[in-house]
Amino acid sequence: MVKKMPNRYLNAIFCLSIAYALVLFSLSTIRPVLASQLLKIGTAEEAKYSDAFAVECPQPEIPAELSEECHKSCCMARFCITHEGKHQVSLVSSSGSDEVDEIALRTLRRWKFKPAMLNGKPVQSVRKIKVEFEVE
Repeated sequence: MVKKMPNRYLNAIFCLSIAYALVLFSLSTIRPVLASQLLKIGTAEEAKYSDAFAVECPQPEIPAELSEECHKSCCMARFCITHEGKHQVSLVSSSGSDEVDEIALRTLRRWKFKPAMLNGKPVQSVRKIKVEFEVE
């Protein structure tokens, strides 16, 4: 035998579900407004940033034994550039040849950089640069 719930319980459950639905609906309409206000605040205080860039990029000095054979390879270098433009460089990926990697590092250590700028002030930054070698 199935017992029926009294009408007063059904009315209370129905009213609660309507109230819950109204709360959810009102929250869903409020959230976009709040998000747009946050975005307006963020853009009002926008920072101006420019990446560090190389101002001198000397070419590698290829040894005679490498310049006689055709060679094509590349490696990835990571530069840590200070706010003064000084840098440290390391290879993230190898060209496959220890000799070519050493030539790349020797050459990249001679590069000169203008530091990254944040709101007109020089800041430290990190850059990754792909270095390609082709000897014909």
